Amino acid sequence: MSFIYGGFMQLLRNILVVSFVLFLGIGVQAEELKPADVVPVVNGEVYSRIARVEGEEGVTSLQYIRPNEEFKAWTSTVIYANYRIEEIGDDPQKVAVRLVEGLQALNPGAKYQLVGDEKGKVVLLDFLSWPPNRQYMELSVYRIQKDEAGEGVFTVQMSVRMPFYTEMTDELATELKTLRGSLLQQTIQFDMKKVISLLKGQRKTAENGS
Repeated sequence: MSFIYGGFMQLLRNILVVSFVLFLGIGVQAEELKPADVVPVVNGEVYSRIARVEGEEGVTSLQYIRPNEEFKAWTSTVIYANYRIEEIGDDPQKVAVRLVEGLQALNPGAKYQLVGDEKGKVVLLDFLSWPPNRQYMELSVYRIQKDEAGEGVFTVQMSVRMPFYTEMTDELATELKTLRGSLLQQTIQFDMKKVISLLKGQRKTAENGS
């Protein structure tokens, strides 16, 4: 596992600027943020269906999908998450390692790209994966970063599902490259202050049992 820091700023310069991520509820005060106040608008589409993801202890997650899709059969999704796990601490690299280990357990030998800034505050990770039945391929891009000490690590994940291809043609490779550039650009443009504020509030609400 290696982290490429030197290419981080070059990656930001080279990514295709083909789409934008916006948020609804811009005028809402940070301390009052609710999931519906930080709904992503991706390529002009509002991802207004929201679900709290119940998973690993210490991880607070919210998933957003298009209003006409189902959580068990989405084609595109955005997920916000906050990891507050002792062995992770405030280290984005450790979350990236976990994600890569999960990828390689599911798809041995699968390729991924990982870059981070020199201060170790922000990591960008992307990879292509697929389920054992190969019903689809899934391109996922993560922005992984830390906030204040003791608050853990925060992530934004954008994933798109597409048909499974057994052969990587030049045309498909170009399409994937363009899609990857778009998703990376969008994760970079996220207002992480709002995402972080939202997740902190969700975590405190869960801890208080309300």
